[in-house]
Amino acid sequence: MITLNLNRLNVNAPYSVWQVNEESFGFKTDYGVLYRVVFSRDQTIWEDGAYEFGILNENQRTSPGDKKLRKTIFCIIEEFFFANPGILLYQCETGDNRQAMRDRLFLRWFNEYEYSDRYRIEVSEIVAEGMSNFVAVIIQRNNPYADKIFEDFREFVGFLTNKPS
Repeated sequence: MITLNLNRLNVNAPYSVWQVNEESFGFKTDYGVLYRVVFSRDQTIWEDGAYEFGILNENQRTSPGDKKLRKTIFCIIEEFFFANPGILLYQCETGDNRQAMRDRLFLRWFNEYEYSDRYRIEVSEIVAEGMSNFVAVIIQRNNPYADKIFEDFREFVGFLTNKPS
């Protein structure tokens, strides 16, 4: 179960965030879009301390240029790292072949984030069966295992990229 301090989170987040279930949190934008942010334990690369992070648009509506959306997402990420100083993996959704656009958008959001200097991020593209997938690892800049985490991530991506057919 992921535990976030919703009181502290909602002091800073422009949209009100609530807990949906043991691993996800929801919020609704001014445009009526329902988002769910999911943190799932992930043992693909590391045995412990890693979570996969996902942003799901629950009702498939749009929030064009919504700066409050970006800020709310990063408030949730901040609170995650405050409560769980581990590893965050991110994979862009691939269901509609817009994953490259999502990757660029998330990286732009990350680079524009006022506290981005607190974190390190590395993004990789994995091509499997002719489809590009974008994955990222995000950790706190002061993580004492940063070099090893990025080395493990690169090794895993290399394995997937060069995986025999």
